[in-house]
Amino acid sequence: MNPPDPAIAALVDAQAAAIGLPLDAAHRPGTIQNMELIAAMAKLVMDFPLPQDIEPAPVFSHNAS
Repeated sequence: MNPPDPAIAALVDAQAAAIGLPLDAAHRPGTIQNMELIAAMAKLVMDFPLPQDIEPAPVFSHNAS
């Protein structure tokens, strides 16, 4: 396993402190690993190229009809 990203570890610590969440030392490595995974997934979405002329859909509907 790779060592944790120090920036993400600091983010986890700051977020826990900001909301007053006690983060057990035994849970911290898994929480950091989870945030690293979330960041990697978000990077895939954010790096996806979109055409310059794309526009948002005017209406969203969850129905497939």
